[in-house]
Amino acid sequence: MNSVRGFTLVEMLVSLVLLSSIVLVGSTAYGLFAKRWDGQIGNFDISLQNSRDLMLVQEVLDNLIPYIVYREDEMPVVYFEGNRNGFVAVSSRSVFAGRIPAVVRFSVVQNLDFSFDVFYDEWVMSDDVLRSTVQSFTFSEPIKLFSNISSPSFNYLGWTSIDERFGIEGSTAPQLPSWHGSFDATTLPFAPLKAKLVFDYQGFNYQINAALMEGVTGVVSNYRGSRGRMRNEKGEPLKPTPDCYC
Repeated sequence: MNSVRGFTLVEMLVSLVLLSSIVLVGSTAYGLFAKRWDGQIGNFDISLQNSRDLMLVQEVLDNLIPYIVYREDEMPVVYFEGNRNGFVAVSSRSVFAGRIPAVVRFSVVQNLDFSFDVFYDEWVMSDDVLRSTVQSFTFSEPIKLFSNISSPSFNYLGWTSIDERFGIEGSTAPQLPSWHGSFDATTLPFAPLKAKLVFDYQGFNYQINAALMEGVTGVVSNYRGSRGRMRNEKGEPLKPTPDCYC
C-alpha cells in the first residue's frame, strides 16, 4: 500500500523564504526602474521647457531696436543700457505677447556659492508705452534660462564717442567698432551694434548673441514721446519726425 507524503514544515519555510526573496528583489528592481523612468520623463519635460523658453528669448533678442525715449532734460536718446550684469533694451517682439513691443531685461544673478543664474524678464507695452528714461514700470516674473553657470561675461560692440564713429574732419578717421564691457546709449546718439553673453555651463562654453535691428517705423504709432504733447501756433499736435522710433 503506497503512502502519500507531503511537504515538511522545514521545506515550506524554505520555499516561503525563497519566494519572499524573489518578490523583494523584483519589487525593488521595479521601484528603482519606475523612479528612474519618472526622473527621465521629468528631466525631459524640464529640458523641453527650457529649450522652448530659450528659443523664444533668442527671437526677442534678434529683434532689438533703437527705440527713442526722452531723458529728464527732454533730449531724445536710444533706450539701451548694458553693463557686466546684463542689459535693458526694447524689442519689437515679446515672449508673452508676440508682436507687441516690450522693454526687455537680460541679466545674470550671482548665487551664494558664487555660481550664476541667467534670467530674462520683460514689460509688454500693451496698456502703456515707454516714453522716458525715468518712467516707472514693473517687469514680468523672470524666466530662468540657465542655472549654476560660471564665468559670465556681457560685451557690447560699438563706439564710445561720436568722434570714434564718425571721425574728426581733417584730423581723425572713423574708427572700427570694438567690444566693450558696458554701453550706455542714453549718453550717446546711437546704440551698440551687437551684444553678447558668454559663459561656461556643464563643461561647455555657450554664447548668446543679440543684434540691434534698424528702427521699425510705427512701432508705437499712437504715441511719440514728448512731441505728442507739443502743439503748434494753431493748437494742432506736432507731427513726429520720420526717423523717430519712439
